[in-house]
Amino acid sequence: MGAVQILGVIVLIIGILLIGVEFYMPGFGFPGIAGIIFTAAGIFLTGNSMQQRVIVGVIAIVIIAVMLVISIVIFGSKKIKSPIKLDEDLPGKNLFIDEKDMEYLIGKKGVAITDLKPSGKGEFDGVKLDIQSANYYIKKDSALVITEVKDNRIIVEEEK
Repeated sequence: MGAVQILGVIVLIIGILLIGVEFYMPGFGFPGIAGIIFTAAGIFLTGNSMQQRVIVGVIAIVIIAVMLVISIVIFGSKKIKSPIKLDEDLPGKNLFIDEKDMEYLIGKKGVAITDLKPSGKGEFDGVKLDIQSANYYIKKDSALVITEVKDNRIIVEEEK
């Protein structure tokens, strides 16, 4: 085994390790790109003929596949915290308000705190809400009244 093949094995090992690091880091960044380049260079440098390079490439792919399966098994268990999987519930997940629960807003009076083109923000009884006009422009600071709640949207009109 010559010096070039030893260098090729070292480069190949570094490439496979960098690809392994990429399994633990979210995104496709430097370790993944460098790992692919190092692995390809290692495969090219290790083999003397095309047949040897194909064999080394297949072995590298099998090693990377085994590493992937091991990382999936390890991170799939609840015992180890995964850096790429969110294990916590999001706080806003259960804060959905049903349309029927918002019907009490109909008839409330308030003020536009942004221009409504046709959507914007309004303040009703000291509470800021995302609102939508009935398909027309309403200027900021206009008096408003909530006329309907439709598809979880609060529809307003200018108070007359």
